[in-house]
Amino acid sequence: MKLGHTLVLLASVACLNQSIAQDYLHQVVVFSEGWSNWQTGEVIEPATMGVYDPALQTYVVQDTLENAGFVSDAVIHESSIYVAADGQVLRYDLNSFELTASAAVTGVRQLAVHNGLIYLTRGEVDAAGMNLPLDSYLMWLDLETLDPVGDLTVSQGPEYATEGLVVLDDKLYLGVNNAFDWGNEVGFIGRYDPIADEYMEWDLGEDGVNPIHLFAQNNHIISVNNRDYASTSLSEVLVESESVMTHLVAESNAGCLAAVLNEAGELRYQVAGEASVRLTNQGNLNESTIWLNDAPEYYGMAIDPVSGDLYGSVTDYSSYGFVEIRNENGELNGEFDCGVSPGVICMDVRALVSACGLPSPLQLKPSQWTFDALGRQILGVSSGYRFEVDEFGRKRVVILSQQ
Repeated sequence: MKLGHTLVLLASVACLNQSIAQDYLHQVVVFSEGWSNWQTGEVIEPATMGVYDPALQTYVVQDTLENAGFVSDAVIHESSIYVAADGQVLRYDLNSFELTASAAVTGVRQLAVHNGLIYLTRGEVDAAGMNLPLDSYLMWLDLETLDPVGDLTVSQGPEYATEGLVVLDDKLYLGVNNAFDWGNEVGFIGRYDPIADEYMEWDLGEDGVNPIHLFAQNNHIISVNNRDYASTSLSEVLVESESVMTHLVAESNAGCLAAVLNEAGELRYQVAGEASVRLTNQGNLNESTIWLNDAPEYYGMAIDPVSGDLYGSVTDYSSYGFVEIRNENGELNGEFDCGVSPGVICMDVRALVSACGLPSPLQLKPSQWTFDALGRQILGVSSGYRFEVDEFGRKRVVILSQQ
């Protein structure tokens, strides 16, 4: 091998050992609830879990949840996705989508992963559609086995059905709304400290009844409240001062459907029956503007934290469903079909690692994981030398012949 080639080779090997990490949206997991007859319990269209590939712009159903009439929440943690599905907690492998664990939990609503445990809020109705009292409205399971680990009984923790659940500074915050006892809704934000084993609540006031969406950011807890379903309000708990502010949403004639908070503290939310999406900001919830005019009625919304794009699901709850993709300005970038009643949307963001700007193995097929000494992708090389990167990111130099 010539000296010049040797120097280039050594420089390129050094380059390959320097990795550049960058987050990218690997896939979007969408749960479509299907369609069930709530009076008879007959499942007409079963719930499904599907995956949208942003690079290929394809959607593939990965599993059918035969025994689930709905999906109320799902969270991604490391290589697993945890699903709250109609009285069950399910854990799937996020790559193979194999079901790896399951547990029956009456009334499971929302999920949050924290310190090796998965916490969940609860609320349920009985066979007659009336509120079903439970012994506890906050419980937690082992993250691996989904075995029960602990709970807060009604004498220790919340006394009513709970919904939203977020983690901030090693403490859990939950929306207490009694939402399944229609006409008797309440409005509290609860806080549970697992280390001190202490629980407390903030009263959101008369205008803050029925918190349905909960968000945590910058020592603020924000709740979107459905009140009596005839109007919407927004509440904010300032954690450091433990103060509460609740604001009625002007000219709202129904409760809120979908809501999402981005990393900049912007809250986008839609009041049921309105053909628009409103926008407000953390710390200034008393003022809202219109973010998107002439909008469809979204059933669920999620933000891609990498691009800032909004994914909003649209359905008639019986025959179709699709997801719109809009940029931060509300412009439509695309859409994809995904079954009836898509509601829960999860963003699977991963770290893309490239060597000196070379494409990541995550983005390339095995036949493409070959580069020349200058970092140029090559195929079908039979002489000289080349660099190879396998599916695990391991790098090596292969000398095919001396030149």
